[in-house]
Amino acid sequence: MARPPICTFTAAERDGVWLVTQDGVFYGDYHSRDQAVASALAGAQAVKGRGGVACVLLGPDRAVVPH
Repeated sequence: MARPPICTFTAAERDGVWLVTQDGVFYGDYHSRDQAVASALAGAQAVKGRGGVACVLLGPDRAVVPH
């Protein structure tokens, strides 16, 4: 059986707003880094709960956020 594709959530600050994307598609805007990371982590957990694979990246350097 083939591995499911990796779903990527990215959280990055832009003009004072934290933007989260899922595979490059808008997922949500947040007022703080913590809110954005929490949302991205929750999204990743939901993907994993459905048997998928997900990662969360943070900021312009795209650092991996463990979950």
